[in-house]
Amino acid sequence: MSDTGKQSPLGTNVLSSLLTNVGFYINPIAQGYMGVSKTYTQYTFGAIVNNSCLNKLTYAINDAYTRGLVDDTTYNNLISIGSDTIPALGNSPSASFNWTGPANNGSPDSTKRASWLPYTATGNKAVTQWGYVRLFALQAWNEFNWNGLYAGTVPAYKDFCSSFISSYSFIEYSNQSINTLNNAKTFLKGTYSNMNDLTTADISGVSLSTQLFGQDLLNSGKAINLAKILTFGLPSNLLQTLKEYNAFTSSLSVALLSSGLTAAEIESISTDAATVTATQEQKLYGAFLIIIGVDLTDILIPINCKTENLESLADLLNVKKLFPNSYLTLTVPLYNSNPGPTNSKTYYPIFDLSVANPVLSTPAIQEQVGSVVPPGVPSERDGWNDGADAGGGAGDAGNDGGGGGSGSGYQ
Repeated sequence: MSDTGKQSPLGTNVLSSLLTNVGFYINPIAQGYMGVSKTYTQYTFGAIVNNSCLNKLTYAINDAYTRGLVDDTTYNNLISIGSDTIPALGNSPSASFNWTGPANNGSPDSTKRASWLPYTATGNKAVTQWGYVRLFALQAWNEFNWNGLYAGTVPAYKDFCSSFISSYSFIEYSNQSINTLNNAKTFLKGTYSNMNDLTTADISGVSLSTQLFGQDLLNSGKAINLAKILTFGLPSNLLQTLKEYNAFTSSLSVALLSSGLTAAEIESISTDAATVTATQEQKLYGAFLIIIGVDLTDILIPINCKTENLESLADLLNVKKLFPNSYLTLTVPLYNSNPGPTNSKTYYPIFDLSVANPVLSTPAIQEQVGSVVPPGVPSERDGWNDGADAGGGAGDAGNDGGGGGSGSGYQ
């Protein structure tokens, strides 16, 4: 056959012989030895039975079956003569014979299709009535009798062609699934570091404690604007979020003006109309520090923030306060230029116990996540900067897929 759409003369002859029902046949030499059998009851002896001592024995086996004058034990002994010594001289199977193939689906009689274990008294004895050698002839016929036709009809051997087509179609269809599964081994290789990342869209890269992390996110309400996750952690980001959800109160406006910002600057920052300077970020943070008590509650309600133990508006920039249940599980994911023991990414915890992870301050890490912005800490309040470096590291890591925003590190 040809896979190119062109046939050689030999291929044409083979195909035509199949279609004209002469391409397949039982080997005549084998048939001459084993005989011909198309049903359980019919058997034409081959040379093995007809020209040997098995001739009379085979007739005796058939007579015992058809007349039914012997019991099961006697009949079972008759069809197993010499099975432990020389089974060929008794037209019997060897003692180790055990059919493990499919049922005899070639038989037209549906009641005889259930079993091909003939040599047991409780099994289907009909197939044993001409001895063991006949099984080869009957099985050869059933293999070619594709449609299970009755004896006297001619099997359509060309049906084998359709079976080849069906097999080819099955192979092609299955190979698509197999190749898909095989390609899945390297699906987005270098993007996700492990199966957890792949199944959670990298959420597990931010925190493996997905239940606690998720609860903290729910409690935060609308305090985190995922559309601006790249600048999460910056006071300007929070101010823009408050503006978007109508949480910009008069108290906040007074606090911002008191911090030294002009009305024009406040409008420009809250609408994201201009680049915010480091000094402006510090002033914003200073204003957030004095929003406490009732003034804080008036802002938290519009953004549906239910995080507990918030003392000032600035706490919405404090990773510890914003994620009280899961902050110790948060990480800074950094891509590896060459996949190593941690695959495509290495996850660095933001916190080492309750303080900033010192690893995030190393030059190699700072080169990727950037420095704390603005450098240093505001002077408006003492003692607020616990873990400041971690916030900055977590903030800039937002560019790498999670672990906080790229912001100030105010904590």
